[in-house]
Amino acid sequence: MRVHHKSGPSVQPWVFPHLIACVESQNVEASPIRKLPGLETLDDPDVRVPETAAEEAWRLASTLTADTALGVHVAESLPRGALDLVEYAFRSSPALVSGFERLAHYGSVLSDRAAARLEANDGRLLLIVRDVGRSALHPGRVEFALAIALKLARDCTGIEIVPLQVSFGHAQPEDWSEHRRFFRGPVRFAAGSNSMVLSAADAALPLRGADAALSAIVRRRLDKALADSAQPAATSMSARVRRMLTDDLGQTKLTAESVAKTLAMSRRTLTRRLAEEGTSFRAVLDEVRADLARALLQDRSLSIADVAFFLQYSEPTAFHRSFRRWTGQTPQEYRS
Repeated sequence: MRVHHKSGPSVQPWVFPHLIACVESQNVEASPIRKLPGLETLDDPDVRVPETAAEEAWRLASTLTADTALGVHVAESLPRGALDLVEYAFRSSPALVSGFERLAHYGSVLSDRAAARLEANDGRLLLIVRDVGRSALHPGRVEFALAIALKLARDCTGIEIVPLQVSFGHAQPEDWSEHRRFFRGPVRFAAGSNSMVLSAADAALPLRGADAALSAIVRRRLDKALADSAQPAATSMSARVRRMLTDDLGQTKLTAESVAKTLAMSRRTLTRRLAEEGTSFRAVLDEVRADLARALLQDRSLSIADVAFFLQYSEPTAFHRSFRRWTGQTPQEYRS
């Protein structure tokens, strides 16, 4: 897999032929999408598409079709292997939980814009998809991300898995019957986060394509792709910090000093770079905490004290104060 140097946030092009096909299957002319920068030719899977063009492609597709479940329909239309090596890393995993771990870990190979995170508690799986940009992702892209994850899970286990909970941060569309049909479990909108909870029994399911040898080969190539793309010079500093916090918050103690060290710069330089983008480390941390808090509270097997500890609060009362500031509710009120 060749990863080209990027002049800004970008995504792999693999989804766009399927997005265009989905539009055309509804008897709609897709030429406005084909003419977008980076989408004129989609023959080379290694040439990445600018994030701005990717977002506009989803917006145009949604507008042209008036399809309120476009992300779900595109996910359903994908043929086997459409996600390239990331999909085979998933398929060759021994169990569903490890497949989702790899999907989250290697997700940045597919897109600079979204970060996926997996949390396991009492065996239950919470998959969180977070936008690391400063403007909201198109709802279709978010719905596509969770729908393709569930489609892979069902396909690789041979079982029609029903999530315990699916949550979206955006508002409920006028018609969401297709969301109910596809996900089959409870679906919440305007939930403040994008996440999906699976049961412990489903998390432990073996995958039919488990292959340790293939897994090792695929992961070596993906690890190299991650290393090759580890210097996103033109990606905003705030986006890089958001991704780090989304990936690692709760697993290691993160401070401005530790993040700056990982980024190979001084804290003063990090502070200056973030200030140039109109933000600060504390503000970015607050954003990530708010989003993860809403997602983690979807999993009722986690106590509120557990969520507070996970988000690096020294005591639950400090978490309660922050949560009320974010949402106008207490964590218990929000959960209810």
